[in-house]
Amino acid sequence: MVEEKYNDLKKYVREDIPLMFNEINVLKKHFSRVINVFEGKVLPPYEILIHPSSVCNLNCKWCIGGFVSSKKNISELLDNNLFKIENMDKVVDSIINYKKMGYDYETNKEREFKVENVSFSGITGEPFVANKSLIPALNKLCDAGIKTGIFTNGVLIKENMFDTLIKLKYLLISIDAGNGATYSSLKCNNNDPKVFDDLLNKMEKLIIYKNEKKSNLEVNVGYIINQFNYNQLYDLALKLKKIGVHYLRFKTDIASLLNMNDEQRRESKNQIERIRKELSDNNFDVVEIHNVLDDRCKLRMHNKCFVHYLIGNISSDGNVYPCNYHPKKNGKFYDSAITNSFENIWENIMNYNIDKDIPNICPSVCDPFKNRTNYLLEKAYEIYKEKGLDYLKKCIDKVEVK
Repeated sequence: MVEEKYNDLKKYVREDIPLMFNEINVLKKHFSRVINVFEGKVLPPYEILIHPSSVCNLNCKWCIGGFVSSKKNISELLDNNLFKIENMDKVVDSIINYKKMGYDYETNKEREFKVENVSFSGITGEPFVANKSLIPALNKLCDAGIKTGIFTNGVLIKENMFDTLIKLKYLLISIDAGNGATYSSLKCNNNDPKVFDDLLNKMEKLIIYKNEKKSNLEVNVGYIINQFNYNQLYDLALKLKKIGVHYLRFKTDIASLLNMNDEQRRESKNQIERIRKELSDNNFDVVEIHNVLDDRCKLRMHNKCFVHYLIGNISSDGNVYPCNYHPKKNGKFYDSAITNSFENIWENIMNYNIDKDIPNICPSVCDPFKNRTNYLLEKAYEIYKEKGLDYLKKCIDKVEVK
C-alpha cells in the first residue's frame, strides 16, 4: 500500500519520452511557478516563443502555419514587424529586463523569477528569413544568460552564422524525408532535389565546428511522418547519427492532410523501434512525440490551459498571443510587445477578455507538448486542492523518466 500512495500522477505521464521533452519536467523543474499559477499569481513565463517571420522559403505540403507566404494567401500574411532590428531589440530587451520577486514553494522564501528560455519558432514562417534582426537577437539573449534555441528548416543557415549558432542551447532542424527526391517533393514543389544533401552537409560542418569550439549546442532533427515518408525513418537516422545529430524527434501530421493508413503506421512504428534497438546510445536517440499508432493524441485533451501562463508567445507582428497556435491575421492577441512592454502585458494577462475564453477560442488540435502538459497539470491541480502541496510534491518525485 505504501508503494501505491504517491502514484496519482504516474499514469498520466509518457515515460518513454526523455525528461527534457517530457511533460513531467514542467512540474519537476518549474514547481514553484506552477503552484503560483494554481494560486492565480502572475510570474514571468519560464519560456517565450518568438516567431520572427510569417514568410517561409519552403512550401511543406502539411504546413499548419495557415498564413505562410504563398500565392494563394499572400494577402493574409501577418505583418513582419520583427524584421526591423529596432522592433526586435525592444522585444528582446523587454524580455531580458522582466524580473519579479515571487514565492518559492520549495525553499519557502521569496526569490527572483525571470524568463529562462527563449525559442524562435518556424510555425508561421522560417526564422532565418528575418536573419538581419534574428542574429543580433540571438547574440543579445545568449550573452544575457538566457537559454536560447531555434526551430528551423535550416536551408538559409550560412557558415558566417556559425559563431552565433554555437552559443545556442539547441538547434532543431525539420527535415521530414530520408532522401533528396522525397524532400524536394514534400517541401520544395519538386523544384530542387539538391537541397536535402546540401542541408546535411551544412549540418555536418556546423557539428564539426561546434565540437572544435567545445560548444554545448545540441543539433536535433524534427520529422513529420506522413504517407509519403513513413518508410524512410531508419535511412535518415543512419545519416544523422553519422554526422553527430543528438535527437531525432518524430511527430505525425497534426494538420491531418497527409495521414497514414494502418499499414503505414505499423511500418513507421517498426522503423522507430529498429532505430531504438540498433542505433540509440548516449550520443544519439529517437523521441516519439506523437504516438504514431494513435491519432487521438493530436486532439486537445484538457479543459483548462495552464501552460499559457508558463510559456509566452510573440509573433512576427510583435503581438503577444495566447500560444503558438493562435497567430494569424485578425487572430486573438493580448497587446503589442513593440508599442507596450512585454512585462506590462504579462503582468495584466489575467485581466484581458480573451484570457477568460481560453481554451474555448483555441483550435481543436493542440501543440503535443502543451496538450500533454495541460492534461497533467489539470490532474496536478486536483491533487493540490484535495491533498495539499506536500502530497503533490511527493507524487511528482515518484515519477521517473529516462
